[in-house]
Amino acid sequence: MYPLKKQPRRFVFGALDRIIIRNREYRWVSTDNFGHALFPVLGPGEPISEGFSHEDLDTLAEKGLLQHDLHYYDEGRALTRLRNGGAICLFDVSPSEQKQLLQRQEILELIRQEEVTDPSLVRTDAYLKKVLPRITATLVERNQARAAEGKTERCDQRFEMSKVPSTRTIRRWWKTYERSGFDIMSLRDGHHRSGNPYSNLHPDVLQLIDKHAAGYCDRRRPTMAAQYDALGAEIRRINEGRPDSEKLSIPAKGTFRKAIKAIPVFDAYAGRHGLDAAKRKFAVVGQGMESVRAFQRLVMDGHKTQISTIAVRISKWGALTPEEKKKAERERLILHLSLCAASRCITGIRFAKTENKETAKALLRMSVTDKSRYAAAAKCKSDWPMTARPASIHTDTGSAWISTEFRGCVADLRATLETAPVGLPQMRGHGERVFGTMDRSLLPNFTGRTFGSIEAKGDDDPAAEASIFSESIGSAFVRYVVDRYHHTPHAGLCGMTPYNKWLELVERYGVLPPPGRDEVRNIFGPRVERALDHRGVRVAGVHYQSTRLQEYRRKVGDTTVAVKFDPEDLGRVSVWIDDAWLTVPAIVGSLDGVHLDHWSEAIKDLRRRNLIQSSLSRHYVDAAIRDLASMGRLALSFADVSAPTVTAADLDRTEKELLYGFDVVGSEDEANGPVADNRDKDGNRNRFANAVPILDQPIEDGAAAEELSRRAPTEDKSTVRKRKPNIKLED
Repeated sequence: MYPLKKQPRRFVFGALDRIIIRNREYRWVSTDNFGHALFPVLGPGEPISEGFSHEDLDTLAEKGLLQHDLHYYDEGRALTRLRNGGAICLFDVSPSEQKQLLQRQEILELIRQEEVTDPSLVRTDAYLKKVLPRITATLVERNQARAAEGKTERCDQRFEMSKVPSTRTIRRWWKTYERSGFDIMSLRDGHHRSGNPYSNLHPDVLQLIDKHAAGYCDRRRPTMAAQYDALGAEIRRINEGRPDSEKLSIPAKGTFRKAIKAIPVFDAYAGRHGLDAAKRKFAVVGQGMESVRAFQRLVMDGHKTQISTIAVRISKWGALTPEEKKKAERERLILHLSLCAASRCITGIRFAKTENKETAKALLRMSVTDKSRYAAAAKCKSDWPMTARPASIHTDTGSAWISTEFRGCVADLRATLETAPVGLPQMRGHGERVFGTMDRSLLPNFTGRTFGSIEAKGDDDPAAEASIFSESIGSAFVRYVVDRYHHTPHAGLCGMTPYNKWLELVERYGVLPPPGRDEVRNIFGPRVERALDHRGVRVAGVHYQSTRLQEYRRKVGDTTVAVKFDPEDLGRVSVWIDDAWLTVPAIVGSLDGVHLDHWSEAIKDLRRRNLIQSSLSRHYVDAAIRDLASMGRLALSFADVSAPTVTAADLDRTEKELLYGFDVVGSEDEANGPVADNRDKDGNRNRFANAVPILDQPIEDGAAAEELSRRAPTEDKSTVRKRKPNIKLED
């Protein structure tokens, strides 16, 4: 069966009709089987006809872009518009006038029916007096039916009905109605033009009223009564030097109040509260910038949380005395949040003590990378799949968001950074709204709330009532976002949940793939300077080596190169050679996906168990990392959105304090290096023969031999072999 082709509607226009297409006014010229010829009314020079096919006009009408005013240019209707101040339809007048005009039209239409049924009817007062009783009876019946409103008519149903006008008034209405081409707007009387537009007050009094009414718009915020009293006092002072015949009269309070009410509300509020306050109060609220697909616009902002937290580690809290707990430091963290404007999904959250560029970069990184570990660490029931490459980033003009580092990360993502003007938070209203939602929905579960104002806080002491630790607030927010907010119907999404909206948009439009592992490191990784030698480059006590890197070294020799490392993945680094970033793997393959803090914790454990050597075999490192990775407590700490961001300075401090003199030995070094020199009679290597302890304080060269000899292992090799090194981390 063949589908039927849609037939366009064919519209009929008249020579006196007004046709408006896309807010442009036209008049009809001619019509044929293909369409209409129209010419613009307000076009410059000679009118040039434009052709519109029947299909085009039908489509325009469906889209609401076609407006047709019948007989608009008729002489009678033009005169009617002049008398009515431009009103052309009933919706241009008040409801009371609409009712009045409909009543008048109904009386005239009933008289027309009498004229049709009675050919002998003439429009004289005598004949109309005979007709009016029948018309009145008909009007009563109709009003009774209208009062019932579609229900059964009852005697207790009330309605209002005006007296039927005189025959002279009816004949006047009829003449006007007929002359206008039976336009109901011609029955409008001139009461809307009534009233004295000129005041009876003396011009000097009017000037004084304007003066004191303007004084009401002052930052001191005087009352209307105070301004009226000042007006009366000034008029009385003026009258002291005038004769009785020329004295000014004091206007009534109502007159002065009308003068103040006539001042635009925005101007009055700006004068009394300031221009910025007026802008905020009268800001236009709309849908904001259009967002169609997911990650088309990411809105990022910072917000000071309305809760006081305990700035002490949970592990140390139990050892404090009650007095020390009361004096322990409290703080209010800054919540950095990223929101997808199209789906209203939260794509990242980070906490910090201040709004800074490092946290802003960490938030952007979290938005474009996998967040499953954060959801797992917070023990969420749902997943957090909102990850993609954004098209544009929208922020305010805070120092964190306009910093060179953050702008550089946005540019490297090949996205656009848009900053809202200062003092216009409504330009990023989606983010501001989410902050309010969290303050109302999540924070009531905890004590120590600071609320949004001093009035709302009352006499509470948030610092004394603080019950949540700074290091655990991140997990609470992540759990709320993933399991509650994303699965709660959203009014801005017509009742859909943000999670379902995300799935719908991804299925309909798709998303841009997120940046890869190497791109994330090159964009967000801290940059450090490292020496390039035969072992490659050394970062965090680990050497990174590749054939391409050594080819570059053979060309330029031992030198210093720029290195970018990822604190969340020590398996690879990027080295700047030949005007490009080269990805170089670590000689320890087990470092893929290992966090810098994770690696530091492993070294601390080896130091604590006296297993640190100047050259440590890989299998020791592998076992330590494997044991640490199996601990849930450590995994939770690396998925904490309130943890500080690792910077290049943090890496330098870690290397100086923890990894100084530490090295990881590879297989090629084990075969010929000093570690392989000492073996027992069975060929087994003594791993502790060359152990060099790392001292807490440096020692002088003279004392070094004595200190090392005192700490060196004994010559009894059997004792060394019997000791089985336990490199598992004790919790």
